[in-house]
Amino acid sequence: MPGVVGERPTVGRALLDRVTAGRRAALLPDLLATAFTVSKHAQRSTARRAVLAALGLVEPAADAARGRLATALHLAHDQLLRLAVDLPARAGGSVDTGWLLDAPVMGLPVAPTPFDLGALQAASAALPGWLDRWLYARAPADWLHDWHAGGGDALARWCEGRDQPIARWLSRVQADARRLAWPCVPLPLPAQGDAGWHELAASIAAHDDFGEHPVWHGAPAETGPWTRARGPEPAATAWERIGARLADLAHIACGRMPMLGALTIAQGEGIAWTEAASGLLVHWIRLEPGERDPATARAERYCVITPTEWNFHQAGAYSRLVAQAESGTDVLRLGVAVLDPCASVEFTACDGVGP
Repeated sequence: MPGVVGERPTVGRALLDRVTAGRRAALLPDLLATAFTVSKHAQRSTARRAVLAALGLVEPAADAARGRLATALHLAHDQLLRLAVDLPARAGGSVDTGWLLDAPVMGLPVAPTPFDLGALQAASAALPGWLDRWLYARAPADWLHDWHAGGGDALARWCEGRDQPIARWLSRVQADARRLAWPCVPLPLPAQGDAGWHELAASIAAHDDFGEHPVWHGAPAETGPWTRARGPEPAATAWERIGARLADLAHIACGRMPMLGALTIAQGEGIAWTEAASGLLVHWIRLEPGERDPATARAERYCVITPTEWNFHQAGAYSRLVAQAESGTDVLRLGVAVLDPCASVEFTACDGVGP
């Protein structure tokens, strides 16, 4: 049976130690946003909140609200690119992307401090109308109503006869995507509340390689837009999982903010999380003992857990897919596209899959 082997040095303890250990904590958000090639805003903002939590600091309410809006708009940006570029390319196809050029979220700066609130509000106000015109062909709220009522069948009806690049691509892969079904074992965070974050932090602290092989209660779990409890349940097929990504984008257009937060675990230890395009992103930091001045405090250890490490765990979501899917590289590629790893993927004949 094909196996799944993850080889991502950016989440490994050895590389993260070289990048973070002994460095001033205030510098880490920018350093880590450079180290990761996708969802840079989510990486930077999550790191910033983790550092603040370790320092025992609370972000001013106005800054937090502005940051949440920026995160929502960057999430919309990332979901558009996933739907129009990454998913079709990973599945062996392509989609015309010229229509994306004037999207209100395409010109967002990644890391100004502070964000221009007026520019953010203007982009947020323009997004629903732009999506109505260029993607959904109806108000995002109306599209969501149909999705919640009909799930995968509603998505199929939306695609029928539509001359829109994403809809045309979805129509081409619909048959395979609806056949491609495997169990979804959702990661229950952050619904577990503070107790869950304390439990996760304890696991990170106890295991040097937890960021590379994360588990919840001893078992791998799945994370993605379809595990956010915002649509038809359960997301059993690739088709439903793709639909959940479209729904995630529509939710943002309707004003729903992505779930994010941070928690001080102990003195000098913090954890933060963000709903990113691929799923739940977590950062954890422990500071060196002693000084807690925000300008000079240094990191002792750092851990990043991306959605890829959950979904492509050796016994995780993609392994469950491989165990049940029809043989054939095209099917496996579609599964990879749906689970959206933030890494390249290679297929080796007979021996397996190595994300």
